[in-house]
Amino acid sequence: MNLTTGLLAPGWLAVLWGAWALTLLPLLSRSAWQPLRQPARLNLWCAATVVVFTLWCIRTGIRPGLGLHLLGATILTLMFGPRLAQLALYVVVAAVAATGMAGIEAYPANALLNGALPAWLSWALFRLAERCLPANIFVFIFGAGFFTGALAMAASALAAVALHVAAGPYTLAYLTEYYLPYALLLAWGEAFITGMVIALMVAYYPQWVMLFDDKRYLARR
Repeated sequence: MNLTTGLLAPGWLAVLWGAWALTLLPLLSRSAWQPLRQPARLNLWCAATVVVFTLWCIRTGIRPGLGLHLLGATILTLMFGPRLAQLALYVVVAAVAATGMAGIEAYPANALLNGALPAWLSWALFRLAERCLPANIFVFIFGAGFFTGALAMAASALAAVALHVAAGPYTLAYLTEYYLPYALLLAWGEAFITGMVIALMVAYYPQWVMLFDDKRYLARR
C-alpha cells in the first residue's frame, strides 16, 4: 500500500515525520555503512535497490492509497541486514514518490509501513529462527525466507489498514472487504518470490546473502 497526498491529516503527518526521523538513528552508526565500503557490495546494493523499485512499479489497486505490490523487504534484509535494507527501501519509496506513484507528503507513512516495519520484522524473525530452529539450510530458506516474507508483508498490510482506519478516509469494513483479503493473498506471492530468490542465491551466489553463514547451515554433523 502506498498512501497518496491528501489522505492523512496534517497532525498525523507531523507524527509520522517524527517517527520516520527516529528510524534514521540506526543509520547514523559507522558500522551500518561498513559493508558498502566494499565496491562489490555497494554495486550489489545499488542493483538490488533498482530491482526492488522495478518490482514496486508492477502494481494494481482499486482506490487511492490502496495499491498492491510485492515488497522485497525480506530479500533485502537477508542480503544486507536490516539497516541497509531499510535504507534501500527508503530510497525506493522516495523514487516511487518522485515518479508520482505515491504522494510526497505521505512519504514517512509509506517509508515506515513498507520499509522500516517489514525490514526490522524480517530481522527479528530471522533471529528467532536462528535461535529456536535447527541450523539447517532448509530452515534458512523456508523459515528466514519463505514464511518470513509472508509475515513481513502481512504485517505491513495490517499496519496500513490500522493507519487508514485511525487517520484515513476508509472504514474498517471497507478495507476488510476490498483490500485486506487481497493483500494477505499477495503475501503468499511474496513468500514464494522470497523463498525462490533466496534459494537460488544461496545455491549459486551465497556471498550475496550477508545473513547466510555457510559454516553454520552447511556444516556436516
